[in-house]
Amino acid sequence: MATREQPTEKASGGPPGVPKSARLAFRALRNGSALGAHEVKFSRSVDRLVVDIAADYVFKLAFVTLFRYRLRAREVWNGALMLTAHAKTDNNGTAEYMSLDRDGSAFVVEGSGARRYSAPANARLATHWNPEQLAGPMINPQDGSILRYAVSARGRSKVRDAAGRVREADHYVLGGETPLELWYGADGIWMSLRASATDGSSITYLAE
Repeated sequence: MATREQPTEKASGGPPGVPKSARLAFRALRNGSALGAHEVKFSRSVDRLVVDIAADYVFKLAFVTLFRYRLRAREVWNGALMLTAHAKTDNNGTAEYMSLDRDGSAFVVEGSGARRYSAPANARLATHWNPEQLAGPMINPQDGSILRYAVSARGRSKVRDAAGRVREADHYVLGGETPLELWYGADGIWMSLRASATDGSSITYLAE
């Protein structure tokens, strides 16, 4: 019987999307104005890759805070296999969570938005740094629910970073209840994001 410490798949190589700098950092904008920051840090310990994710948004109007969001997540990988992932979110005062553990060739997932369930091995967290998420089921790191997207590749396009530099990237549109656009470099590195918030505003990420 497989255990969480003994995955049945071969743990070779590593996941795509890990930059040589071991860090991804984005400036988040709401309708073109500063909203917050999103950072992904990668570190290695023996045969493990640890991915720490932090997202912080604050929306104020006339010095009054109208919305605050804070997410902290950690993924642990052995080669190309994700072993565990856990996240906690303060969604404008509402506490949410997600927990994922490998069980043989599948994952056991639960969260504030989903009862305990089994997800297939090709499922990925929708934390966006890993382009493999586009090929399989996506798990919401905020609450553990399954995100249902229809992914469409739109070819090469140009994106601007926080310094104003324009670079080429592969553009993907994720159609669904909460549409999303993502851009990745030819090396699979996450470069940008655009999404619509629940209030209809536009959220854009600029890479730092």
